[in-house]
Amino acid sequence: MNTLIAEKLKALSESDYKAFNEKLIPTSYEIHGIRMPALKKLAKEISVSADIEIYLRNAEYTTYEHILLYGLVLGQLKKPSLEKIFYYLDPLILKFDNWAHVDTIISSLKVFQKQPEEVLTHFLPLKTHNGEFTKRTFVILLMDYFMSETYIDSTLKHLLEVPQGQYYVDMAIAWAISVALVKFYDETLPILEQRTFSKFVHNKAIQKARESYRITPERKEFLNSLKMK
Repeated sequence: MNTLIAEKLKALSESDYKAFNEKLIPTSYEIHGIRMPALKKLAKEISVSADIEIYLRNAEYTTYEHILLYGLVLGQLKKPSLEKIFYYLDPLILKFDNWAHVDTIISSLKVFQKQPEEVLTHFLPLKTHNGEFTKRTFVILLMDYFMSETYIDSTLKHLLEVPQGQYYVDMAIAWAISVALVKFYDETLPILEQRTFSKFVHNKAIQKARESYRITPERKEFLNSLKMK
């Protein structure tokens, strides 16, 4: 099956898109250059294949798209148990070496919406993991599935506790804080007023929030006044 998938990936590759992605996504993996709709279509085909279990157990991780495809397949599985997702996703996360792996795959796992407490408990160790993209995975997980009235207080607390200082972690925290400002402005504002985050995260969160059309001009002006000099 790996040979067949490798052939399909090669057939879907585009040289121009490969060059575009190589500039956009810093990764140690080879990039084929496959557009996301085509990759998602292939993932759906694999997810309903009679050989799906063989694929999950023996898939290759040799290129940027191999990893994306595997994660997208997990997101397409029909009524999978959380245990099954955890079993196959945990080792995959350790192979992430760029923001696109994290952001694309985590956002595709809609099964996480059904049992959020179990998901948060399982992935909590990623919050202080040494890896840059493991910590980013935790932050994106919070942003994608725990930005709700039920979880906003705990989400903000977790974001404050993620170790800062790695670029793609800091960017993710800033992004998450900007989303929190859009959805829960009153709950999130005190964190910025207390200047708890690093200067980079603090100012980047304000910048990204001010780019949102869902925040009023008055609030944008006030946020701008909170920027660290």
